[in-house]
Amino acid sequence: MYSKIIERYAHYFDRPDLRLRFLSSALQQAATNEKLDEALSRYEFLGQYKFFQRLVKLTLELRFYRVVFREVRNLLPNSPKAQLRLLLRNRAPVSARFLFRCYQFRYALGGASVAAMALLFVGLYSGVVWSARRAESRVAVQNQPQLASASNRAPQPSVTYLPDYKPERVWLVEQRDNYERYSNGGRILIDYTTENHARGYYVWPHDNKSAVDPTVRREPIGILYHTSESDLVEFTSDNNQSIEVHTRGLLEYVRRNRSYNYVIDRFGQIYRIVRDDHAANHAGNSVWEDQKGIYVGLNESFLGVCFETNSEAGSLDEQLTEAQLVSGRLLTQILRSRYQIDDADCVTHGLVSVNPSNMLICYHHDWARNFPFEAFGLSNKYKVAPASVRELGFNYDEETLSKIGGAVWEGVRLAEQEFKKKAEQAGLTTDEMRREMRERYRLQMVPIQTLREHFKTS
Repeated sequence: MYSKIIERYAHYFDRPDLRLRFLSSALQQAATNEKLDEALSRYEFLGQYKFFQRLVKLTLELRFYRVVFREVRNLLPNSPKAQLRLLLRNRAPVSARFLFRCYQFRYALGGASVAAMALLFVGLYSGVVWSARRAESRVAVQNQPQLASASNRAPQPSVTYLPDYKPERVWLVEQRDNYERYSNGGRILIDYTTENHARGYYVWPHDNKSAVDPTVRREPIGILYHTSESDLVEFTSDNNQSIEVHTRGLLEYVRRNRSYNYVIDRFGQIYRIVRDDHAANHAGNSVWEDQKGIYVGLNESFLGVCFETNSEAGSLDEQLTEAQLVSGRLLTQILRSRYQIDDADCVTHGLVSVNPSNMLICYHHDWARNFPFEAFGLSNKYKVAPASVRELGFNYDEETLSKIGGAVWEGVRLAEQEFKKKAEQAGLTTDEMRREMRERYRLQMVPIQTLREHFKTS
């Protein structure tokens, strides 16, 4: 094998002294390779591996070519034209000339190979990403829900984020003097627990002509998420003491005013403040609905969960720490399990708050946008038509829009369309329908307020 290679490249030299020098160096390297090959052949067990044999043979051959090319480069003239004339005159084989040229331009060829591999990789990656996005878009189009038509029932979004979620999977594991521990890992601190007044509320029917159901309900039907809007310090390790001081101040304030049932601090610790069977003063004038009916004044019917956070200056971008996200999800699971709360009744304060004096929505605007419903295993309530607009005709003005970032959420647009259709079916303008619903709201609030005062004084 080596003698044939030497013979091919000997054609590069027409001067006897140069050819002799080349032959001497090449034959010496050939002898070295043959000795190495002979030494390896003594290990019989290596003969069982054909791949290894081929690899050794290829390595020795490449090593030999390297020596040959180096000698050819050193002995040939420096001028490319002189080299070409010499090769043509001596009739060097085409294969020998080709391989030597590859050796001469090995760095350029190596760089080009790396660039080609990089382009190939980028092309393959782009193709995979494009295919994935195309498939995702196709699935999204196929699964995109149609807008619900106007009806007397509240839209009921389905939860797809926790397909295996079952409320009975969460239970109380341990109860101590200062905390409760649950099967999902949730831990509720109860040092700040206090009382307010017992729950008691009515449910409005969806039928505008029916009276309020006289049955008094006492179990919480939903969860309402809030922000504390309290003063915060930067969330860094060197502020640990200041963060805890601010939290204790918030907890004392909430306990004193019976503001929420639960508070989740910035380190993710869950505190029960107002006991579950008592109403906290968290919702104010508020409206929400589900398939069972309409709820007005959600203090009595919903549990209030407050995150220690606030809106950034000039925006509504409430910020949650990672610990708050985890704890919020755990607490949501615990409460849904304990009271069999539907996903439809887990909503934020900004989406339910109203001002009856001017019939405007979003009187309080905490979590009027950007609440991470999906992270909590809940469906997106920003896409649900709020009952305040859809059923009762509450509206919004420029001041409302300025508080919530310049635009209402998607569900409000849907609710406006449905309310307009209801007015047309009743043969009324939207303004006439709003006046009628405002009067209905005022009349039906009377028994609700009477019931609330009864429980406050009992």
